[in-house]
This record gives sequence, structure tokens and C-alpha cells, in this order.
Amino acid sequence: MQFIFILNKAISKLLIHNNLFLQKHFTMKIKHFLITLFIAAFANTATAQKSLSSLDSLIYKKRAYNKSIKSGFCIQLYNGNEEMAIDKLAKFQKNFPDIKIFRTYKVPEWKIQTEVYRTRLEADRVLNLIQKKYPGARVL
Repeated sequence: MQFIFILNKAISKLLIHNNLFLQKHFTMKIKHFLITLFIAAFANTATAQKSLSSLDSLIYKKRAYNKSIKSGFCIQLYNGNEEMAIDKLAKFQKNFPDIKIFRTYKVPEWKIQTEVYRTRLEADRVLNLIQKKYPGARVL
């Protein structure tokens, strides 16, 4: 409201004509314009807040998706036939009970791989422990 009052004073000083009707008419138009502008600006901030909340929900969904797909690095211990894969799996679980490993079949071979690590550095640290007993292990 103070802005409108200051604007009113400025308009009054600028008007050269002493015609009171023109001055009031012009002032009323300015007031209506400013009120409309104020309402439009307020409505726009409400829309921006709504879009921010939808943006937050999209970020949350993306983070949940990233956790579910398990992207990162794993260590492959063996790649070959099923009998050797079962044997390597049993021996590895005895030697390294703290490290989770999985046996998967991708045509035409069986693979023994560790859990997925988020960074290459984590995978390399585990690889250094494993390579003493499994020199063919590598980070994927």
C-alpha cells in the first residue's frame, strides 16, 4: 500500500493539467493495474511452490529408483561351467564369509560375482583382499 501511496504522489506532481477528473481517472487506472499486478505475482508464487513440491517428489522417486537398480561395480570371480562355479562358490564362502556373492547364468556360462559396490574404490579394496586366493578376479 505504501508503494501505491508514493506512486500516487508522483503522479500528482507529474500531471500538468489541473483537471481533477483526468487526474482521478488516471490514478484509478494505475491503482487497478498495480492491484492486478500484485495479485498475478502472488498467484505465480503459489504456482512456483506447487511446482517445487512436484520437483521434490520427482527427485525422491529418482533416488528410490537409483537405489533399486543397484548400479555400481562388482567383482567377478569365475566365468565358466556349472560344476566349477558351484565348487568356487563353496570355497569362496568358506574363505570370505563376510563378502556376499551370487551365482548367475548367462548363456552359455555361469558367473560368480560379488555384491555391487557403489564406487570403484570400494570394489578395488575388496579385490585386493580376494586376489591373493583368486588371481583371476576382476572388477566389472
